[in-house]
Amino acid sequence: MMLQKLRWLAAGLLAAAALLASPSRSQAGIQILIQEMDSGGVAVGPSQYFTGTLVPGTGTVSFQDISITVTTTSGVSAAVNSLTTTVNMKPSATFDPTHSLRVWVTDDGFLNSNVSGTATVFNNASASSGIAGGQNALTNNSQLLSLPVDVPTTNPPSDTLLGASTGDATDIRPSGLPSPQTTSNVANMPSAFAIQQTITIRATPTGPGGIDPQSTLGGSASTVVLAFPPAGVPAPGGIVLALIGLPILGARRLRKKA
Repeated sequence: MMLQKLRWLAAGLLAAAALLASPSRSQAGIQILIQEMDSGGVAVGPSQYFTGTLVPGTGTVSFQDISITVTTTSGVSAAVNSLTTTVNMKPSATFDPTHSLRVWVTDDGFLNSNVSGTATVFNNASASSGIAGGQNALTNNSQLLSLPVDVPTTNPPSDTLLGASTGDATDIRPSGLPSPQTTSNVANMPSAFAIQQTITIRATPTGPGGIDPQSTLGGSASTVVLAFPPAGVPAPGGIVLALIGLPILGARRLRKKA
């Protein structure tokens, strides 16, 4: 049993890397909410609400040229799903280093072929290195929601959580550290669900001249959901062929560490 779980874990890591080559999934509904926050977590200025996979350009008090791109993919037999959000922006002329930009991305169009099984949620953060005179930090937190999802235009979409959130993964650049990852486990997965990301971006001056106004802030946040069949049910042949090719060596290494 332990070896089987380790093989699935190693397969999940392979799946996350292989998703870039997976076919795009049609969108059922993507909502993006943008809000600048002060140091105490209080909203600054109005919230901005968008739908679809692209925010071509907007701004807040402290940030300008904000562009957001959302990419979703679906793996073999709808057992592997992912959501990746890329946020790029620059500091504005009225930039306040105590403020942050928060972005909520919710997609309610994911399908699961392993109904009533369990799932592992992999949550990743990757900050941009295109900053001078300061540090750029990106934090991501992922959670799964049941359907239907309530979609207000001034607050993040919300509904019943499926399991717990992953907790925060934070990447800071420049630092030379690898992007961190957090995970969570979900029991009794439904046939359809939503992924919600909560992304927070901060820029802290470190040089005497402050942050270069041409610096690129932000980065990418990614969520990968790997669904497992219910106990006693063999994995579908398609996902076995897609995921089991690499894990033998990986599972041995994980087993030795365990």
